[in-house]
Amino acid sequence: MPTPIPTEDISAAPGNVIELLGSGGIMGDVSGLDARDYEAVYTLGHNYYAQGKYLEAMRIFAYLVLNNHMELRFVNAYASSLQMVGGYKDAVNYYGIAYAMDPRDSAPTFHACECLIAMGLKAEAKEGLGLIIARCTEPEQSEIRERSQALLALLNRPQAH
Repeated sequence: MPTPIPTEDISAAPGNVIELLGSGGIMGDVSGLDARDYEAVYTLGHNYYAQGKYLEAMRIFAYLVLNNHMELRFVNAYASSLQMVGGYKDAVNYYGIAYAMDPRDSAPTFHACECLIAMGLKAEAKEGLGLIIARCTEPEQSEIRERSQALLALLNRPQAH
């Protein structure tokens, strides 16, 4: 028969988690995951994604984000897999988190715009693409700027009836 957990430990658990996260910790600290564990799981998710098994990849990346929400790669991978399975609204939210984690990278904003288009929110996508174009002025940002310009041009084309 399992040993019962003292009631005071159960009632303190939410506060302990809040304290852990508030001090910069991650949920993976509770389970003892280390960098090698994360890398192995990420590789598995990446392989599923590369094989077009987006739902499986999404589940793996969700696990990684749950356990280490501070790793930008995991957030981007989760957002991308959400996008690939049609979870556009959630993907936009996670792309927003990725942008907040690294505002110098406009790729999450671009992919969020793709999701907005898929949801029929073309005006919002145009606004986002315009922001990317205005923000990406450095030579190393030329690819995302050009992709944004091309997508914006497509959205601005008159529709054939």
